[in-house]
Amino acid sequence: MKGMNAWLFVHTEEVPVALKPYRAFQKEERVEETNDFIGAVFEGKYYEPGEFKSLETMPSRAEVYSKLLGALNGPATSLVTTLQAPARDVVAVLSAYVRKLEEESGAGAGAA
Repeated sequence: MKGMNAWLFVHTEEVPVALKPYRAFQKEERVEETNDFIGAVFEGKYYEPGEFKSLETMPSRAEVYSKLLGALNGPATSLVTTLQAPARDVVAVLSAYVRKLEEESGAGAGAA
């Protein structure tokens, strides 16, 4: 740790959101190349500069939950549709049978 050092402590799991102000400062001061992170520690793991980019681009907790729920929703909808199909088919057959009986009783009443 020679020269000027800066430490950034992030007390959240939302690393990309926490780094936005620092990245904005770098662009504003035009120090992206000369003033960058030499490493990071996240959840007990050390990240080298090349690996640090993966922390910056990792999705937020809300995005992960959204993707997970979206992935679970498709199969759940298919399962419910599949489970409802036999009951729907039985109702359709019974409805057709009731219509047939009504037509027969209507035709039989008209003939009498």
